[in-house]
Amino acid sequence: MHFIFRTTRFLFVACLYCGSLFVLNDSAQADDAATQAAPEKAVVADVALPAEVDLRPAMDELGLKPRRQGRRGTCSVFTTAGAFEFALSKQRGESTPLSVEYLNWSCNQITHNKQDRGQFFHNLLAGYERHGVCLESEMPYTRRFDPELAPTEDAIKSAEQIHKNAFQVHWIKPIGGQPGVTAEQLIEIKKVLASGLPVAAGASHSRLLVGYIDDAAEPGGGVLLTKDSGSGSYSRVTYEFAKTKVNDVFWVDLPACDAAQPAAPAKTTSAQ
Repeated sequence: MHFIFRTTRFLFVACLYCGSLFVLNDSAQADDAATQAAPEKAVVADVALPAEVDLRPAMDELGLKPRRQGRRGTCSVFTTAGAFEFALSKQRGESTPLSVEYLNWSCNQITHNKQDRGQFFHNLLAGYERHGVCLESEMPYTRRFDPELAPTEDAIKSAEQIHKNAFQVHWIKPIGGQPGVTAEQLIEIKKVLASGLPVAAGASHSRLLVGYIDDAAEPGGGVLLTKDSGSGSYSRVTYEFAKTKVNDVFWVDLPACDAAQPAAPAKTTSAQ
């Protein structure tokens, strides 16, 4: 979990769980946070947006109910794993939980991290590109971070097998710039949700977006339904929160799991 604030010359990233403060100057940000480098914009086929979309029943039916991250700063890891496992489970038509612990390990191989701290979406995606992700059963989540924990040979083989799937990662809002999604980006988020896929959103606490409800009485005109590893439950944030606080947004699909295919798939050149 991370919070980003900027001065004239520096980008500060604070993990709200472990209390660590990371300082990136402009060049460091280009080397790390912008490893996703000018991603192509993925455009979801135009759909008539309903006033309400709710993927929670589909999540539950696929055995992908919310899980608690505990006292570890792994909200972005849970969110990223959640995006991948839903796309895979939906394609297979059966529950396929993926390992948060393995994905966290793979990210740490990229960042050379040995501390229990939050992760960025772009580094998690770079870790996946390099090492894949295995089934949850092959490397279960642990209550405490162990810097010496490594996957077994069976876990690595599982990750290699899953990596053969043609996952496509699409950025709606890469990290960098001012927090908050634009009106156009919010519409893109709603289009993806309406197509039947969740959306990963990073802010001071990362969440998987699993639906929305248009409601003029709510700040910003509605609410986004979320799968929240912080509480281990479904929750919600307002459109106003998304418009002012969200730092980066992406979604994941598999070619056979969408009814409407993106017109311009985005490249997955590292990405929190």
